[in-house]
Formats: sequence, C-alpha cells, structure tokens
Amino acid sequence: MSNRVFNRYKDLALKAEVSLGTNESLEWFKKRIRKDKSLQHDAVTSGLRRGTIRPGNMITYQYFPKHETKLKYYDQYPLIIVLESAKGGWYGANVHYLPPTMRAALLTELNYNNKSLSQIARALENNPITAVCLKRYLSKQVKSTPVLVPKDEWEIAIQLPFEKFAKATQQQVWRNSKRGIR
Repeated sequence: MSNRVFNRYKDLALKAEVSLGTNESLEWFKKRIRKDKSLQHDAVTSGLRRGTIRPGNMITYQYFPKHETKLKYYDQYPLIIVLESAKGGWYGANVHYLPPTMRAALLTELNYNNKSLSQIARALENNPITAVCLKRYLSKQVKSTPVLVPKDEWEIAIQLPFEKFAKATQQQVWRNSKRGIR
C-alpha cells in the first residue's frame, strides 16, 4: 500500500526505534498521532484498496444514516471492524466512538496481531468496551467506496484524527462512551 499518511507515521516510528505491531507501538502511536491536526478522509484513504464487507475487516467510507434526525449524533466517516453481514448492510464496531486511549486498550485486549479476522469479529460482539460503538450500517447510505485498512496498519488507523461527528463534538461522544451511553 502506498499512502503518505500511514508511511509517514511508520517512518517516524522507525526513527524513534519503535517496533511496529507491539504494545509499545500502540502506545507510541496514541501519543504521537493525536498531537496532529485533523486529517481529511481522502488523505487517509488515498492508495487503499476497495474493502470487502467481511467479518473482521477494518473499513472506512463516507456515511449518512437513513434516520439521522432520530440520532443524537453520528460519525460521517466511520472506521469500523465488520462484525457480520445483514440484509441491506452490515453490523460493525465503529472505533471512532471510543476515545483514543480506549481504542489502543481494545486492540491490546484483543491481542489482534495473533488472531484471525473472524476471531476478532467474534471477540468484539460481546466485548463491554465496544457495546457503545456497535452500529448497523445500510449499504444505500454509504456515500463513498468502502476501503480496506490492512491489519498491519490498524495501530496507526485507530489513532488518525479523521472522525467527523454530526450533532455533537468528539469530546461529547467520547465522554458518553466512557460512561457507556450510546
């Protein structure tokens, strides 16, 4: 994959002598990436290949919910780990609903590097951390081509500041997530 954003952070980690795919790198990326300004979704997805809606895959796309007027808030650029397909769409865990610290803790708890994608999807379905970020997505409401985030890029992707919440600030969303409010 050739994406400037991901390559930049991998290069910075290598210069800092941080080994990728470790608990140390998860912590390092959490501290380093969140210092940067918001990123545009196009910059994050440039060079990524089309994503398949398959359990365990991490994908991102532009999305506008069918019933947005009924929702307290929603993420226009979800970063989800697909849990299962459903008629007309799929279920997924949108990690953007979790504060960056909880995202890193979740990947650590999952031991994601040592599990298959289907094992990851199953583990997320019943995980108390992800209860606030489990969502149903409708194919018709997807406004851009879903792209796949390769598993070896997850530790970077979860920290990239491209979430865009409508009807609430990210601080409000994250505060509610910490309290377990959907």
